[in-house]
Parts: sequence; structure tokens; C-alpha cells
Amino acid sequence: MEIYGGRASYNSVSFTGEKYQALARFKDGINKTEVRLKKKNRITTILSRIPFVRSYSMILELILEHWRRFLFAIVFSFFMEFLFIGTSNSYLLHTIQISILELLFFFLVLAGLIIKLTPIGKYHAAEHMTANAFDSSLKLTIENVRRQPRVHKDCGTNLVVSIVLCFSVLSLILEDSVFLFLLTWAIGFELWKGEPKVIWDLILVIGKVTQYLLFTSKPQDKHLNVAIEAMKRLEEEELANER
Repeated sequence: MEIYGGRASYNSVSFTGEKYQALARFKDGINKTEVRLKKKNRITTILSRIPFVRSYSMILELILEHWRRFLFAIVFSFFMEFLFIGTSNSYLLHTIQISILELLFFFLVLAGLIIKLTPIGKYHAAEHMTANAFDSSLKLTIENVRRQPRVHKDCGTNLVVSIVLCFSVLSLILEDSVFLFLLTWAIGFELWKGEPKVIWDLILVIGKVTQYLLFTSKPQDKHLNVAIEAMKRLEEEELANER
């Protein structure tokens, strides 16, 4: 069975295979699991096959899957912009000069601290440790999973690091613009997918350090059990429906 991705949230872990997605959630002191068919969109499937364009298919998939959250974020952004429009805000912006790169690092660290200091960091680590055990063809027991590292080579954090490094380099050549962001995202995504030697080795080292320090924290057995249950349910469903 091949794993195409994993996610962690405040009280759950999910893994995605070729056909199914399994989610395990810790609620009211017990683990609850559900398995569903993986949703496929014809447009995003076609876009995902085109180099550089496929980076935007991932964004489109996320928007389609979590459209309510994106709608809330847009409405909230417009509300905040309207709320803080004024001379005092304009004066503050002119007084404190912050580059886009510094702002990216600030939000990266802020997001990391939020994840690390909440149960999300523990479930994120449990997700990685379970995936590492599965990749090593180990039996998914709590003892085996507990011995695994809490960083993973395929974590989305490595994509973020790749994009930030690309932005750092390209911002020295190009002025801040929408084109710079689009180009940075496309190139960073291709580095993440292609994993070119030397460059990727550097990204992987930075990514793993970032995962360990900011985006994961040491899980307890209850977090590991949730991730293990999600992986086991996915494996059962995928193997039962093989053709």
C-alpha cells in the first residue's frame, strides 16, 4: 500500500491512500474512526500532471475541500482591513518598515509556536512516527511507533522551507509583486516534488530541524494510538478493495 499523504489536527490524524482516506479522532476518551472514498476532481487531476502548473492544483483542491474556511478567512480579512483603515494605521505602517521576507518568517514562527504548544503538535508527531514505522515495514504496535523519529521526509513543512528559500533568492532579483509569489510557489513546489540532489539535501536538513523545533512535540500514547488506528483502518480498506 502506498501512502499519498497524512494530516493532523487538534484531536485527529488522517492518512490518504490510493483510493481511500481514513481518519481517527480522539473524542470523549475513545478513538473514533471513519473511512471514505478519496474525492477526485477532473480539473485538478489534469492540472496535477503538468509541471509548474500542478502546484496550483494543490491550492485548488484545498479550496474546494475547505471552501467554508477560505470564505471565512476572506470575509475576516476584509473586515479587519475595513476596521483598521485610518490615518493612525497608515502612520504606523510608514513608521515600522517590515519586508515581505521578514513577515513570512514571522508568520512561520508564529504558526509553529501555535502548533507546538497545542495538541496539534503531538498529533503531527504521532502522524510522522506512524508513517515512519509503516515505511520501514514494521508492525504497527505502540512500542515500534514510539521508537520512530517525529520528523518525516515527506512532511509539508519541507514544502514551506523550499518556498521560503526560493523567495529569499528570487526577491534579490525581482521586485515584490504577485508574479514573484506565483513564481516562487511554482518553483518551490517543483523542488519539493523533484527532490534534486544537493539542493534537496539542504532543504531536507532545514525542514527536519523546523519540524522538530516548531511543528511537532513529543506525543503521548493516546496520540500515537489515534495515528496507528488511522493507518490500520486505511490499510484494511485499501487491501480489501484491491483489484
